[in-house]
Amino acid sequence: MKKWISYILIVVYLFTFSEVKQLLKIPNLIEHYFTHSQKDSSTTIFSFLKMHYLEDHGKDADYKEDMKLPFKTHDNQCHAISSSTTTPPKSFEFSFENHFYSENIKSNFGYIEPITSQKIHSVFRPPVLA
Repeated sequence: MKKWISYILIVVYLFTFSEVKQLLKIPNLIEHYFTHSQKDSSTTIFSFLKMHYLEDHGKDADYKEDMKLPFKTHDNQCHAISSSTTTPPKSFEFSFENHFYSENIKSNFGYIEPITSQKIHSVFRPPVLA
């Protein structure tokens, strides 16, 4: 019983979230082939498939019937769509330069003026216990 339930769930999943639904349109393909073969008896299945899937014959009299064939259109009811809103950079730059890590050696014998002024230093000081 578990085996049948798993088969049913797999079939439901495939027909819901993929293009397997297009296989349900195979009777339309067969019917459309017979229509073409009645009009022109030299039409083979390969020429029919070539005409409808490999060649662009534009909008003709049976265009609406052509669009009912499997894998001619896709369904807009896809519920598992993921989208991204990032934009690619406008330019790419590749650099093949070698950047070696170099350690700057500083001397401990020297005097450096403080960067901050006395006014700013007097504002930003540790709290004084009174």
